[in-house]
Amino acid sequence: MYRFLRRWLPLMLSLSWAPGAPALDDVAVADKDVRVERTAGSFTVDMLAHAPVQPSLAWEVLTDFDHMASFVPNLRTSRVTERGDSFVRVHQTGTARYGVFWTNFESMREIRFSPPNEIRAQGVGGNVKRMESLMRLEAEQGGTLLRYHAEVQPDFWLPPLLGPSFVRHETAEQFSAIIREMVRRQ
Repeated sequence: MYRFLRRWLPLMLSLSWAPGAPALDDVAVADKDVRVERTAGSFTVDMLAHAPVQPSLAWEVLTDFDHMASFVPNLRTSRVTERGDSFVRVHQTGTARYGVFWTNFESMREIRFSPPNEIRAQGVGGNVKRMESLMRLEAEQGGTLLRYHAEVQPDFWLPPLLGPSFVRHETAEQFSAIIREMVRRQ
């Protein structure tokens, strides 16, 4: 049985994709796609990524906070704690890892929506002193351009030399998982 699976499983998986659909490995965000600048204890993060799906599907996944822990690997929990007309409050917990370094995190954010192309978040609790982010979605040839900007001041220590690489890696890993979920739902 093992030989059968080892020989035929890759072929069966490749045939399960629709013709022309990108392979999941092709939709990853690389660390080099994320720019991180550190000033004192704060980080500025900028990322451009292509999601090979329609903007409406990208929006659906980016705002699916109640299910996000099932497809973002560093999240343990993710749930909406309050809903309003144009906002939600989201509580998330997880563990961020980079090499041998790891840290637990807790995030409480108020997220404001301007459908169909803008998501703003502001930290209102957890273990960050300050957090503001903006995600813009732009239709482009073959999918959606995700334009992300964040300013974060964590309330936990990150080693000075490792900090920017850690933030870059975590950002790339999270958005890779989100884009893979977009492709999976397509």
